[in-house]
Amino acid sequence: MPERAAAVPLGAVAGRGASRWQPHHLWQLELLATLSRRRALAIKMGFPLLLVIPLAATNAPQFFAGMLLTILIAMVGTVGTGVNVTRSRGSGWLDRLAVLPIPAWRVSLEIFFAGWLVDCLQATLVLVILEIAQRPSPLVILATWLLALATLAFSGTIGLAVATLTDNAGEAMLFLAVILAPLLFLSGLFTGVPAEGVRYWVAQILPFSYLSDGFQLVLHGNPPYGSPGAFLLAAPVFLLVSLAACAALGRPLMARGA
Repeated sequence: MPERAAAVPLGAVAGRGASRWQPHHLWQLELLATLSRRRALAIKMGFPLLLVIPLAATNAPQFFAGMLLTILIAMVGTVGTGVNVTRSRGSGWLDRLAVLPIPAWRVSLEIFFAGWLVDCLQATLVLVILEIAQRPSPLVILATWLLALATLAFSGTIGLAVATLTDNAGEAMLFLAVILAPLLFLSGLFTGVPAEGVRYWVAQILPFSYLSDGFQLVLHGNPPYGSPGAFLLAAPVFLLVSLAACAALGRPLMARGA
């Protein structure tokens, strides 16, 4: 009962009283706001297709195609969450949420969840096109799809963390580039993962290296590491770690907005 009572004022806070469907949870309100911006949503959905369709329709080298598709997923998750939350702070939305009787961890999780759902739709469109064009085995496409969703969650957590550091969308983009570039390098996206050493072990704890291998398998490549079974085990681990990190970021996120 306290959870439901806390969620009731959200529609009034957002000024959506005229809507036929009244959201009762913050994530529903965030999702409704995203869906209401139809042109921005159409651009968001269409942008990945500009990259994936040429890659799926041509004989691009699997290593480079996997690298580009992984960077695409990483950028979708980090930029989408980081910039959107930063803009929400600039509009005063987080200030209004701070006065409601909702735990900070729940606010961060619900904001993250709404953005993650839209990002998952983008990733699903990418995998559907690859499945139609390449016809990989069902296990490979399933494992890579689940890993893509987990990687979006990991990337969204990075975006949420950056949103606790700045109130400026331009600064958020800069922070994201500074953080994401070395992570992608350590994941072996540009040079491959070495057989030993520090970079090998770092790549084992980052989802980008797994996703790059997954995309290569979808494109009928032969990456030196990774298998559908390993991807199915790694995906829930990365997802759970991301959710825990998002919950932990709730307090600093609301502190910046308070």
